Amino acid sequence: MALDLLDALHDRERKVSAYFQQPRFREWFKPQDLQDAVFAYVERSGKRLRPAVMMWSCGAVGGNEDMALPAAAAVEMFHTWTLVHDDVIDNDDMRRGGPTVHKLGETFATQKLGYSEEKAREYGRDLAILTGDSQHGWNVSLLCECARNGNVSAATVLEIIYNLESYVVNTLIEGETLDVQYSRTPIEQLTREDIVHMLWMKTGVLYEFAARAGAMIGLDTPDMNHPYVSALTRFASSCGTAFQLQDDILGLMGKEEKLGKPVGSDVREGKKTTIVYFALKSATPEERAFLLSVLGRGDASQENVQKATDMMVALGGIEKTAELALEHVNKALPELNTLPDSEYKELLTSWAHYMINRTF
Repeated sequence: MALDLLDALHDRERKVSAYFQQPRFREWFKPQDLQDAVFAYVERSGKRLRPAVMMWSCGAVGGNEDMALPAAAAVEMFHTWTLVHDDVIDNDDMRRGGPTVHKLGETFATQKLGYSEEKAREYGRDLAILTGDSQHGWNVSLLCECARNGNVSAATVLEIIYNLESYVVNTLIEGETLDVQYSRTPIEQLTREDIVHMLWMKTGVLYEFAARAGAMIGLDTPDMNHPYVSALTRFASSCGTAFQLQDDILGLMGKEEKLGKPVGSDVREGKKTTIVYFALKSATPEERAFLLSVLGRGDASQENVQKATDMMVALGGIEKTAELALEHVNKALPELNTLPDSEYKELLTSWAHYMINRTF
């Protein structure tokens, strides 16, 4: 991984984090436990890949990337509220190396409010839902700041918000719904295309939006069909799918301290990934029976989870998923040929390769 790309990512991470930390924002969220929950994930170290894509897309079409900073903060906040709600759905206890929001709420209810264990769990869940709702509202107000500060026309910002709140949010939630349904669906009823499309809806559509909105801001145009906007939209959409395919690999093969979340949880949750799909296609009847006996078992032992993981590796599930991710990146890269040469185009090219070579 080129050090200049990592440096560039860290630079955008610092800018976005500083934007969030403006004192005026903290005054919006009360009581204190809600404020703590709203800021919990954004105060932890994160990759901030979506904001970087938005700012670089803005620069790649000739704009000043700082024009897109409020929108870059917005796309990170949009991503954050989906994580908060997703952690409730998946019953995860850890995110970015710390407790998930619903676990923070549970601890607060036990230690500060004196709630029973059961009542504390309910409070944690409720607080996480409300936190995500607050963050969703914050994301829209951040987008409005692009017009309020005079950097981007109101017509452009209005079109970006409309696209996010009508198309993106509903596509993403459809993908999340299918993810939940697929975890309870026999693998025989799913095709590889079903799984990949679900992954795109869950993840690719927000990367697509980041590039589209960044280009629209850079050009200050409400026209989503502008050639530069269309090319960057297709580029980021395909790379976003590759990101999720790699994320599924890391969910099995990564190191927990790097990922900041439990490794192997996808096995216990019965997630229907392409890794599972490819492995089961190659499995013997005995291997298939074992894998199906572990997948979706919340109480599966660590030994059996590891055995299932090793089996999926041996059956080619990881290798074929990695090949599929590379296909998506190779499909995406020619889209950048539409753009003029620039340092931003080079950063986006490096970012595309990073999506499938990263280790966290």
